[in-house]
Amino acid sequence: MKTLYTLFAISAVCISCNTNKKADTSKNATTTAETITTEQTSKATFLTETVGLSHCESAVYDAQRDVIYASLIGDRALGDGSVATVGVDGKLINAQFVSGLNDPKGIAITKDRLYVSDVTELIEADITTGKVLKKHTAEGIEFLNDVAIAADGAIYVSDTRASKVFKLDTDGTFGLWLDDPKLDSPNGLLIQGNTMYVASWGGAPEGGRVSKLDMSTKKIVPVTEIIGNLDGIRPYDTNHLLISDWRSGKTHLMNYDGTTKEVVTVGQSVGDIAYIKEKNLLLLPMNKQSRLLFYELK
Repeated sequence: MKTLYTLFAISAVCISCNTNKKADTSKNATTTAETITTEQTSKATFLTETVGLSHCESAVYDAQRDVIYASLIGDRALGDGSVATVGVDGKLINAQFVSGLNDPKGIAITKDRLYVSDVTELIEADITTGKVLKKHTAEGIEFLNDVAIAADGAIYVSDTRASKVFKLDTDGTFGLWLDDPKLDSPNGLLIQGNTMYVASWGGAPEGGRVSKLDMSTKKIVPVTEIIGNLDGIRPYDTNHLLISDWRSGKTHLMNYDGTTKEVVTVGQSVGDIAYIKEKNLLLLPMNKQSRLLFYELK
């Protein structure tokens, strides 16, 4: 693989987020100037956009096939969610590459599998055909969100509402990996070596922060101050990460020491971002606006 002000209101927020994300797609697809206001630095330059992506939540690039996968939440009805394929030129290839989903969000891929979170299930699909192969679920799941893959092939998925992380082992076992309030409503996940970086939606009125988690000891250490309702987290270069704030619409460049610098602001509801280093492409899924924005970022 998709506004929180107090920890006790997480469930209401998840519902309201889905409601906000499911606005009128046809209207949003024709009113870019009205729905997206852009304040960009000299580093980020708008290139193009893919419209008509029903409440686009997450984007992932497949270098082997030179294609982008984007999760589409859809419009309320069960089974109307999907994973779409989009070209690096912004042209829509197939809006229903993986079909029949509910509210898909985070995506992660291997050479032959696509994994996407779908409310209380982790969906495993064939990356060549888009056919759903398995649906993984476990007791205690409330609201699955982002998906990340470790070097050993294990799949991890955040549960934002429950402040948990679940794990799919390489032997197919799926279950709870970590239950810790310090996860602070985890949204975005990024694994680098033995460290998991967590971008939190947050329980405080101001939102959440980025933390790092030692995957051996499961010790959680804050990296940044509270920034906002964080969604996506992706590598930029050897010294920086990119993080997105759903509420403010800002994408930040984050140094590993926790300092941040705004890269671009595109309006509320920027989701689980992607960055294609070899193409200098920053991809910004826009939930409310039902589109995927392409920026050049060097």
